[in-house]
Formats: sequence, structure tokens, C-alpha cells
Amino acid sequence: MHSTERLLRALENAPVEPFSGFVYRVIADRHRESPLSSIGSVRSGGRYNAPNTFPVLYCADSQMTALLEVEALFTTADGQLRGAARDPDLVLSLQCELTRVLDLTDEHFCHELGTKHDELISFSPSRFILNARGEQTPTQKLGAACSFSGSVSALKVPSAANKDGFCLDVLPDSLLVGEHITILDDSGRIRGQISGIIPVPQERR
Repeated sequence: MHSTERLLRALENAPVEPFSGFVYRVIADRHRESPLSSIGSVRSGGRYNAPNTFPVLYCADSQMTALLEVEALFTTADGQLRGAARDPDLVLSLQCELTRVLDLTDEHFCHELGTKHDELISFSPSRFILNARGEQTPTQKLGAACSFSGSVSALKVPSAANKDGFCLDVLPDSLLVGEHITILDDSGRIRGQISGIIPVPQERR
């Protein structure tokens, strides 16, 4: 991964694309009153954000990828899917309308950032060990650069838990006016929406 300075220069010309469709998010049932809160990612950090930095709403392309990512499902040595005993979860379907998604499942722009697929899905170095030392992983540095740049609303990245899936990691504080994420629930029991408040740059009007 390039240095932060080089990442920011590369992101000035990032090939962002619109994304319209559904993604999925798993949360503990005890958090059903704030289903789109990113406070957990702020406190604990994640693959693309260090603890106590900026929020990321971690989502996935399918229910299975989402469950694998939070380790509610796991793959055994013989390739079988198994469930893990855990407290109740909710699987949310989220309708996304985003205009500035950086697609890192295509390795072409990864080269511009000084990274590659294997680094994006790696569990080494451990983010827990590095973060305890006050350091960041390469992917956390990339997420920070995307957040600081103000030019990226979300990252589409390969899933570390499902080789056939991807994650959509949304930067809620970077959403433009018109961008939004809404929970699908026709029953009306679980409601939630994140709407962008940043004015659209003049050249994009």
C-alpha cells in the first residue's frame, strides 16, 4: 500500500461509479433500535477503519457473505458451511443509491494505490495487534485516505470471508445530497435511513 500522501493523490482521479441496489448487513438483535448506527465500527474499528477514527457501515453483497463476515457462519476444513451458536441476529436488506463507489474488486485501480487483492483480504498483520500498538493496517490506511479525500462515498471490496462475494463499506460522513441507504421492511417494524448532506460539487450537477 502506498503512503497516505500517494494514496490521496491517486484518489484525486479515482474512477468512482454509481451503485444502485441491495446490500445486506448483520447486526445483533439488541441493536434493533439503531440498526444503521456505525458507532460499533468507530469504537472497535474494522478492516477499513481504525478504532476511534471515522465511521464505516459494513455491508455485503448477499446474506451469506454478511453472515460469513461476522462469523455467524463458517466453512469447515472439508468445505461445509456451519452455523455458530451466538446471540440473536438481524439480517437487514438495505436499498442503496450511491454515486461515488470505488470498486476495488477490479485490480486495475488497486495498482494505482500500491495494493492488490491478496493484501485487501489478508488477516496479517493482525489489526487487533497493530491497533493496540496505535498503528494501522494497510487497509485501514486506505479507508482513512478515502474518508479524508471526500471524493469516495463507499468502497466495493473483495470479501475476506467469501471468495465469491464482495463487501460494500459505506462512509456515512461522506455521502452527497441525493445518496441514501434505506432499510427494506414493509412491515414498518424496523426503520432506518442514512441520507447524504454534503452538497453536490458544481461540476457534477
